[in-house]
Amino acid sequence: MLPLRCSPRARVNLTLDLMNTSRFDDFEKFVDNELLPAVTDIGKLADANRKHVQKLVYTNLVDRFDAMIDGAILDNCRREHLVEEAMKGMTQSVTEADVIRLLLEGASLQDAIDHRLKDVLRLAVLRQRHSKKLQTLFKVLKPDDNCWSKPRVNPATGAILASITPQQKSLPYSICGYADWVYSRRNSVVHGAGTSKLLANDVKQLTALFNVKPAATFKIKLSSINNLATFYQSIVHLLTA
Repeated sequence: MLPLRCSPRARVNLTLDLMNTSRFDDFEKFVDNELLPAVTDIGKLADANRKHVQKLVYTNLVDRFDAMIDGAILDNCRREHLVEEAMKGMTQSVTEADVIRLLLEGASLQDAIDHRLKDVLRLAVLRQRHSKKLQTLFKVLKPDDNCWSKPRVNPATGAILASITPQQKSLPYSICGYADWVYSRRNSVVHGAGTSKLLANDVKQLTALFNVKPAATFKIKLSSINNLATFYQSIVHLLTA
């Protein structure tokens, strides 16, 4: 029997089709098994006693989602779009000695490639703004999905719809835009000493990127956490469908 042969392009595609989705699974388990039960318990506290706890739970949820994005990008560093992004940041020349040294490593060559790709992605992609990283993940998994500019998020529930008519000019309705607005609230709590006022740079970025005029102040309620959980889970379902 003749050995199965395929072109270099076909071999690349076979590699790229292997998508690691473990980060999405872990995030959904966290929301279902830890976050939502915690929200139920917090709801039993008096209003005055739960304000600080609500902010902590809210920011923790945002951080876990952001970490999920970072992890999913690194886990899938060989996907075509991510390889292209990594190549943009590779400016160092490779000598003949470097090539021979890599080839001599044999089985560890693939590990060396992954290590280098991840190092460059950490610098070129993971340091970008939260919304930019989320857009990158969509480009990898759902390249035809307009996640950046199309209004799709219902802020009253956090649900992602096929489309929606914006009712407010103070927040973006696109998937990436709404995620950016949410992350901006997190920044205020974490970097603004717990303040409920958006930081100046976040206001500037939201205005420039999504053409909105964010409200000066905000409130985080229990419903805010539930809506955010719905929003994040909807994104996971979109990316893994």
